[in-house]
Amino acid sequence: MADDDPVNLEVILDFLEDKGDEVLYAPNGSRACELAAKELPDVIIMDWEMPIMNGIEAIYILRQDPITAEIPIIVATGVMTQSEDLKKAMDTGAVDFIRKPFDPIEFNARLSTTLRLSASYKEIKEQKQQIEEMARREQEMMKASLEQKERELSSAAIFDYQKSELLTKLLEEVKRLDTVTNNLYAPEIRKISREIKSFLDLDRSWSNFKVHFDEVHPEFLEQIGKHFSDLTSNEQRICAYLKIGLNNKEIATLTNVESASVRRALNRLKKKLNLTADDSLRVFIDKY
Repeated sequence: MADDDPVNLEVILDFLEDKGDEVLYAPNGSRACELAAKELPDVIIMDWEMPIMNGIEAIYILRQDPITAEIPIIVATGVMTQSEDLKKAMDTGAVDFIRKPFDPIEFNARLSTTLRLSASYKEIKEQKQQIEEMARREQEMMKASLEQKERELSSAAIFDYQKSELLTKLLEEVKRLDTVTNNLYAPEIRKISREIKSFLDLDRSWSNFKVHFDEVHPEFLEQIGKHFSDLTSNEQRICAYLKIGLNNKEIATLTNVESASVRRALNRLKKKLNLTADDSLRVFIDKY
């Protein structure tokens, strides 16, 4: 309680005699602010007219301090009892208003109501914090899961790239051997070449990759296709490869074209995406 008249403290102590509540006393608004910040009381009964700092000034300070901003304050006065006084107290941050001299029934009723409201508010706040914490943890789990899928997606793309690069080199080596042996084993080499080419089934690799890609970047291909309807399926595929950060060489291998062809394809893609020569295609795709 903040009041410059100790007699009012005695009155309140009599009202609360059977409740066992601890009552802290401050003789002015300045001391009330110091005590509230230190002790964090459940409720403050603040006298309006006090020396050094009056109750309204003290309420304003308490409401500006994050530590004390949520402590409920009941204004008590025997002088400032008009409607405009009540409005001023409420606008400053008081939650209730009680007139002096105190009536025990009214005092206890207002105090009990304020304490119940305060307890309910704290409970709601705690529940909100718990919900926010659960949401934060869920977001962290989703982020971790997404990062894991991103790594799996990159690993799948790198695997396809390495597989395609290896099979392409094997195919070139088989052709070289066919030349070195003067086509002596041509039937066998053609058979081996056909088997190697069958593993260079880019459509099948893309389909498998796309399944993983859509899990990590849902609706990316759908949205970019919707906004830029003239993109070919191969250009959409390049967009996906750019999205996960593949370089030109890796894209060339996965699309079974020369690096120079990829550069030309990227330039055509920039034009279709309405980008200038100075715009970064990769930055645009990454933000999309």
